[in-house]
Amino acid sequence: MIEECRTILLAEHNKSILDILTYLLNAWDYKVIVAADGMSVLDIVSREHPDIIIIDSNLPKISGLELSKSLKEDFLTSHIPIIILIDRKQIRKKMLEIEQGVDDYIANPPDPIDLEVRLEMALRRSVHQLHANALTRLPGNRQIEKIIKTKLEEDDAFSVAYYDIDNFKSFNDKYGYMKGDNVIRHAAYVITTTVKRSGNKTDFVGHIGGDDFVVITTPDRERLIASESILIFNRLMPFHYNREDRQRGSIINKDRRGNVSHTPLMSISIAIANNREREFRNIVELIEIITEVKRYLKTLPGSNFLVNRRGIEKKEAAYAEPYITQEKPVIQPKKEFIHKPLGQILVESSVLTVEQLELALNKHWNTGQKIGQSIIDLGMASQGDVVRALEAQLNVPHFDIRSLAKNGELGNIIHKIPFDVMKHHSMVPVNKDKDVVSLAMVNPKDIIAIDKIKSFTGLNVAPFFVLESEFNELWGKIIKKADKGD
Repeated sequence: MIEECRTILLAEHNKSILDILTYLLNAWDYKVIVAADGMSVLDIVSREHPDIIIIDSNLPKISGLELSKSLKEDFLTSHIPIIILIDRKQIRKKMLEIEQGVDDYIANPPDPIDLEVRLEMALRRSVHQLHANALTRLPGNRQIEKIIKTKLEEDDAFSVAYYDIDNFKSFNDKYGYMKGDNVIRHAAYVITTTVKRSGNKTDFVGHIGGDDFVVITTPDRERLIASESILIFNRLMPFHYNREDRQRGSIINKDRRGNVSHTPLMSISIAIANNREREFRNIVELIEIITEVKRYLKTLPGSNFLVNRRGIEKKEAAYAEPYITQEKPVIQPKKEFIHKPLGQILVESSVLTVEQLELALNKHWNTGQKIGQSIIDLGMASQGDVVRALEAQLNVPHFDIRSLAKNGELGNIIHKIPFDVMKHHSMVPVNKDKDVVSLAMVNPKDIIAIDKIKSFTGLNVAPFFVLESEFNELWGKIIKKADKGD
């Protein structure tokens, strides 16, 4: 039926129906991931990024229809086709909810032939919708325009930020379109994760095409998102270049006459317009202002963002210094720490080849899974290899979950911390010694998370890092204890 193996997330709590559907889907050459409740679905989708989702409308904890609506409202998951399994007696009653939140529905239990056809049709529609922006799987121009028009009709304040990668064409010309595609995927990952971390729950990210993106947020978040995007972009994008270009800070170009010129490394320009002090009559007027702001930004060196505040005649600019500058370096009393990505460390230590790293990065950018976990899951390196590299990169010790022992005071500490805070920041208290709590974290550099733990517990924090798989194991143990009332 389908040339390549597709991944289906099947959310069904009825064991007899689950067994039948799993058998059928495996027979049709689908890779099946099973979820028993709505909370599990959200975790699995963010981790596995399935090609299609089948959801029972009567799931426990979160109903299938509520879950589907939540997935469709998230720009990172809105493109994934969703088929709802619904009881025949409920179809008429739930018709309005079905229309608002799902791509298709089928009576439960489904007829096998009907289900097979609907799956194939849903996947074909999905491929067609993603064709323009297949690299990033982000919403394209039609959805961007629809969201902006909706914002213009509402009374709420909003901001539109236009992201444009500078000097991308020069990079693409020298390194080739495959390397260029990697830059686009990486940029999309940087923008989306920054918006998720620093923006509002309802913020939107779209891919116009090529190296152009759009973020729709609120005026109180626009500057934070832009500045964070620039900091991460400037830190990571130079590693797409070879060592020589990276150290020089430019690409050497020759024209037909042999004249040599230097093109700086890629930077990013972010033109922002909001309606806080100016009302836009239509989308054309909004685009005109953004275009003028972007034109000015293109005259500035390095990565910058600029907010148009009171119309064309009055602008306020704010910018971030480029990661690499061609000016003579200032002598510092201490050697400045230079971030080196995990993949780069593993390549330089001969654990990975460059080709393996690119495969792992593509999985990392497309699914949002941590790069270390992607490398392990693809069988490219052992867990020990990744742990040693992360210890060198983070300068934080690894917590071996095999050494987790019962600690009488640990339960009381965990109960002081909201579960959604621990889950959101991927962190779990694992030990207490006097006035210090040891915290196992997927990102031990998350200062906000550490400050929250200090506030909730009144204790000092000693951060340790764990891999995603290790955190999921720890988290599973905590949830089981909570369900038992321990």
